[in-house]
Parts: sequence; structure tokens; C-alpha cells
Amino acid sequence: MYRDITRAFFLLALLLLSASAHAGNALPVKVEDAWVRAVPPSLGDTAAFMRLENTGDTPLLLTGGTTTIAGMAMLMKTTRKTVQGVEVLGMGPLDSIEIPPHSEHVLKPGGDHLMIMNLTSHPRPGDIVAVTLRFEPGHRTVTVEMPARIDLEK
Repeated sequence: MYRDITRAFFLLALLLLSASAHAGNALPVKVEDAWVRAVPPSLGDTAAFMRLENTGDTPLLLTGGTTTIAGMAMLMKTTRKTVQGVEVLGMGPLDSIEIPPHSEHVLKPGGDHLMIMNLTSHPRPGDIVAVTLRFEPGHRTVTVEMPARIDLEK
């Protein structure tokens, strides 16, 4: 009986230590206004947008993401240049996006965004898309369920 009580106490201690380790490992980020652009089946890519707030005391780096609806997701920035008097929009890859402590960064159409490429499923308006965001330091992730919608702002 003593052995059973000792074993139960040991297991309870491990459980409490594990719970406190996970609580201390919580990612200090708030994700708000997240959404994915709804696209027709003729398109192979879409994008995710959101407001990211770092609620912690150290910088966070958003390094990318994954989703089950596509082969890959990568951070991109929108580029602009003028060619013969005409503004030409393009995109370029980003290795990461730094979010300073107690600050925010907005991923938005026409700016930084998470490009979702090689779609295996095409989000329609009203669909919910789970996107897992990767952060450093610590190889940490957070999964966000984002509604798909049509972007009416141009």
C-alpha cells in the first residue's frame, strides 16, 4: 500500500510539473481579425491576413505557417515599383517578421501576408480554415481558425 501511495504521489507531482511547464511556455501572442481570402477553384494560391500582438517582454519572430488546405505557406511582402509611369505590384519572400515586445504587426492585403500556395482545397466564403503559425524563439506554434471571405477592399 505504501508503494501505491508513493507511486500516486510521484505521478501527481509529474502531472503538476508538466502542467506548470506548459503554462509557462504559453506563446505571448494574440491573433485577431484573422481571415483567409476565398478563391475559386481556378486559382492555385490564396493568402491569410491577421493582426498579431506580442504581449510578451521579448521580440517574437513569425517565421511561417502550415495548413491542411495547401502544400505550403510562406511569408510574403507586397512590392511596388513604377515602370514607365505605371505602378506595378509584385511579391517577395520574407524569412520572418519581427513583432517587438508589447507591439503589433498587421498582415493585410497590399502588405505583408501569409501566402498559401499549391491549394488542395479552395476556401469558399464562410468556410473555416485552420492555419498553424510558427514563431521563434522556441519553435512554438499557434493554430488559428480563420473564416474565408471575399476581400471587398481594393
